[in-house]
Amino acid sequence: MDASLRLTLRQRLLLGFCAVGALVVVLLALGDRFIGDAAQRMDNTLAEQVRPLARLNSLQSQISRIRVLEVELPRLTDLFAATDQLEMMQSEAKSFDQQLAVYLAQPGVTDPESAATLVRHWRRYETELQSVRLFALSMQMEEAKRIATFVSAPHFKSIALSLKQMADGTEATAATAVAQAKAEHERQRMTFLGASLLGLAVLAPWFVLLARSVTLRLARLSDAAGQLAVGGQAGSIQVAGRDELSELGMAFNTMRAQVLEREAALRLSQDLLESRVAERTEALNEANKQLQYQAQYDSLTGLPNRLLALDLLQQAILISQRQSTMVALVFLDLDDFKKVNDSLGHSAGDTLIVQAAMRLRSTVRAQDTVARLGGDEFILILAGLNHVADAQTLCDKILQAFTPPFVLDDVGMVVTPSMGLALCPDHADEASQLLRYADLALYDAKEAGRNTYRHFNQSLYDSTLDRMVLEGQLRVALEQQQFHLVYQPLLRAHDARIVGVEALLRWTNAQGQTVPPDRFIPVAESAGLIMAIGTWVLEQACAQIAEWREAGATDWYMAVNVSPSQFRDAGLADKVRSLLAQHRLPGNALQLEVTEGVFIRNPPEVRQAMQALASMGVKLAMDDFGTGYSSLSYLKRFPFNTIKIDREFVRDIEADADDRALVTATIQMGHGLDLVVVAEGVETQGQLDYLRHQGCDAVQGYLFSRPLPAPALAAQWLARHEAPEQAR
Repeated sequence: MDASLRLTLRQRLLLGFCAVGALVVVLLALGDRFIGDAAQRMDNTLAEQVRPLARLNSLQSQISRIRVLEVELPRLTDLFAATDQLEMMQSEAKSFDQQLAVYLAQPGVTDPESAATLVRHWRRYETELQSVRLFALSMQMEEAKRIATFVSAPHFKSIALSLKQMADGTEATAATAVAQAKAEHERQRMTFLGASLLGLAVLAPWFVLLARSVTLRLARLSDAAGQLAVGGQAGSIQVAGRDELSELGMAFNTMRAQVLEREAALRLSQDLLESRVAERTEALNEANKQLQYQAQYDSLTGLPNRLLALDLLQQAILISQRQSTMVALVFLDLDDFKKVNDSLGHSAGDTLIVQAAMRLRSTVRAQDTVARLGGDEFILILAGLNHVADAQTLCDKILQAFTPPFVLDDVGMVVTPSMGLALCPDHADEASQLLRYADLALYDAKEAGRNTYRHFNQSLYDSTLDRMVLEGQLRVALEQQQFHLVYQPLLRAHDARIVGVEALLRWTNAQGQTVPPDRFIPVAESAGLIMAIGTWVLEQACAQIAEWREAGATDWYMAVNVSPSQFRDAGLADKVRSLLAQHRLPGNALQLEVTEGVFIRNPPEVRQAMQALASMGVKLAMDDFGTGYSSLSYLKRFPFNTIKIDREFVRDIEADADDRALVTATIQMGHGLDLVVVAEGVETQGQLDYLRHQGCDAVQGYLFSRPLPAPALAAQWLARHEAPEQAR
């Protein structure tokens, strides 16, 4: 063949690629058609068969739920519970009726006779449900039970049977349709595979010949290049033809001539490179200095970090001393920041920190400093102030700046700040000390309810110091057993007979001073000591009631106050079970009293602990009832036996009409919930008479006895079967 008619390598490859492209286009077109057909058939099958079957299954589940609600309804004895059950039953019946109408409206889903039979039975069943509802609303539960058991049951069974028969028929039809769709899809797949193999069989020989020609010529070129690379004298490449490989051979021959020239140029380049390395080293040293500067800034917000902030604070203090001005340090953290991380994730937490930093920077003056100490903690350094009011104004502006919600992952969330304010020179003239005082003021703001600010003052410092001292003394008290229990009788209101005692914790320190419980209990809570103290109280109280019951007081029970931290401990139920077994006590010999603070966190764990205790027979009492904020919901949701009316409402019932109304309402509500009602702080005969008249179950207070040590209480009450005259 003439050389001028030969195809170049580029042309041959182009032809090959075109052929491959054409094959791919054809295969894609065939594949698209096959896949589209298969998808359409499958969609049609789902629409015609599988989806009606899903609706039938849903209808079967709904009619079963309606039947369960109908059967369980007559067992309810509480009107409120029955009303809730009826609302659920009506809602399910309405939903079933709607879903049935939607199903029957689809063309071709069932035969008319089956549909008419199903609708007829459903209308009868629906009518009987209305009868059950009317009887239940009037609390005629026996009549409602009769209808549910004997009248409506056949219609329910007929509905369920009709739905099952329709579902079986639909399922069989759907299975056949799906099998046909799969068979057709397999035939198309085999056709597509055959076309693909045929195309490859046509193109493969041509590509093999082309590849063999190219590889032989490349091998010769590679051998020559290898010899040149190791310093050998490679021979010239014989050039034949007019394709790209021929051009590559000519380029190789030219390259050989230029190698020696390049060696000289490389030597010159090496000298230039060494000069540039020296310059780059100097630039890297400068970059290291820049990185050391950046180490003083927070990577997330770009604000000064703790190290730089303390340095800036000390500089501001020195300048203020020379200028006779004030420096205000604001210590700020975000309220409930942990909840953001726990609910939305750490990414949302980081977004919140960045947005909070932007709001703070937009609030302060240009010469002020905003720094991030870490986590959700910030400090603001306000230098050159002349009045304390300037710092207070800034704090008010910050509170206003945090009023709009933050947008976190498309969720609007209000996050408030708490702030502590310390001043130089009024409070301290050293950076770390000023920071510590601002931190104490922040703690005071948290205690005050958050979303506010507080100034540092000496009394705050003194109270913090006293708290630390008291905490140390508490630890010693645990080691040296300085605690003891006293007991106050609990009496039946109508005859003043003793039915139990309440164990009360007392502490006499090493100096012989009695420390009030309302002073040391909060410290024990915050210091993590309440668990050990609470366990000790339980052990002592159980041992004491076991001793008294063995001595003849077999109907007494022991009431013990349990802290929120102790009640949320997963091991509380096991500890109580162990103590009851150790002292051979029945569960009802122990009553655990809790305040509403126990429900603030972890209600699932609290509910689990309460149910475990209730299953042992242990009594559960809500203490200080009426002083919280959601008592009624807790009484409904948790297994309480007793509510105790706080002494604050009992104290003035003889003179205050509002207190009388509250006490009366509480007694009536408690009895309505089948709870024992105990009134605390009964100190006068008039109070006792009023409580008796209102039907209060039990009382305790100074009218009968102050809290007594165990021997004194036993001497006064153990052998007493009649109430004291002054208490009647």
